[in-house]
Amino acid sequence: MVSYTPKTALLQSLQKLCSIFWGPNLEKCGEILAEDYFLPFKAVGSDPGNDVQDTLDKIRDSIGNFSDEKVFFNHLEEAYVRLFVNARGGIVAPLYQSCYIGTEEIGTKTPLMGEPAVLMKQRFESKGLSLASNMNEPPDHLAIELEYLYFLLEKGWADKSNEFVVEAAFFADQTILPWVIQFRNLLKNETMCPLYPLSVNLLVSVLMVIADLDKVKQKTES
Repeated sequence: MVSYTPKTALLQSLQKLCSIFWGPNLEKCGEILAEDYFLPFKAVGSDPGNDVQDTLDKIRDSIGNFSDEKVFFNHLEEAYVRLFVNARGGIVAPLYQSCYIGTEEIGTKTPLMGEPAVLMKQRFESKGLSLASNMNEPPDHLAIELEYLYFLLEKGWADKSNEFVVEAAFFADQTILPWVIQFRNLLKNETMCPLYPLSVNLLVSVLMVIADLDKVKQKTES
């Protein structure tokens, strides 16, 4: 069995979550059905009130009956569109941070390209990064924010730059976690496709570990 260091586990977990929230494709569905797909999450650990192993067991139970990746893809695609893209009566949970600001009902009167999208664009530019020209999503899409978080961690650890790791911890704690917790609450009653709400549970655990990285370093230096 493959073993993971804490750093590798966090990076691979972020990659997998990012992939899930970009939406399904056939190749990805085949990977998710593989026994080892969620292994990195076991090395991440649990946060209070959110048992990672219990979440992983529930994911395995929910996808265990799918032996055909095409059938699984159709299942995930229908759920992804219904929950996040377009549905009669409105979607369940928008994938954009801008939809979770202010006091209006989430996703109804909030601007799609609000201040969070502007700030994300500025973050990319401050690091010399640019969004792909063929990308049609606003920069505060959940998957894009996770890609940026991955960039901060990977560069911080590769370059031994505490500045980037601290920024990653702050970004996870102050920018992503608050709205992802709201996002999770909107999905808590989803039963037709448990993979998405369960994946958000994993995401919250991963974000909480990353948010604590700066605190861990401070303890080791004190």
